[in-house]
Amino acid sequence: MDDSRKKHLDTLDGTLAEVREQLQYTHEQGEVFELRALQLLLQVVKTMHGEHDIHALIGLILDSALSFMEADRAFLMMFDEQGKLRFKMGRSYAGAYLSEEEFVVSRGVVDEAIAGDQPIILTDAQKDAVFSKRQSIMDLELRTVMAAPLRYKTRVLGLLYVDSQRPMMRYSKHHLNVLTSLADQAAVALANARKFETHQG
Repeated sequence: MDDSRKKHLDTLDGTLAEVREQLQYTHEQGEVFELRALQLLLQVVKTMHGEHDIHALIGLILDSALSFMEADRAFLMMFDEQGKLRFKMGRSYAGAYLSEEEFVVSRGVVDEAIAGDQPIILTDAQKDAVFSKRQSIMDLELRTVMAAPLRYKTRVLGLLYVDSQRPMMRYSKHHLNVLTSLADQAAVALANARKFETHQG
C-alpha cells in the first residue's frame, strides 16, 4: 500500500472514531440519522479504497447506493473513449445483476445531471412539474429518481443512477450529501483501480 493511500485510510479511521463518539452523546433523532448515514458512508468508502477489482468495486458502489437511498435499481454508466456514456453494470435491491437489456432509465435525468455536472434527486417524479411528463418516467412508473456524476479531478468518468417505483418518504439534505460523497469517492476508487490494473499488466 502506498503512503498516500495509507494516509487516506488512516484519516477515514480517525473520522469514523469521531462519529462513533458523537453517536454516544447525541439523542436528537435528526442528528442521529445523519451521523449514522455518515458512519455507513465512511465504512463503505474505506472498503471501496481497498478494493482493486473493477467488477467487485462497481457492485459495491451500486449495492451501497441502493441501501442508502432505499431504491429498487441502481446502474453505473461510464464514458467510453469516444465520449459516449455506456452501461457498465446494474443491480437490483434483491442483489441480482441487471442486464443491459434491462437498462431502461430516465434519459432526461441522466442528461440533466451530466449537463449540469451536479446530482439530481426527485423524491416523487410523478408530481414533478418538469419530469412527470417525460415518457420514461410514465412508462417505468418511477417515483424516486437520483443521479450523480462520477467526478475525478477535472473529469467526469460516468454517472451513478438509482430509481424506485416508490416515493422517498424520508428525504433530508443528508440524502443529497451521501449521494454526492458516494459518487465522488466512487470516482476516485474507480480511477485508482484502473491504475492498479494497468500497473499489474
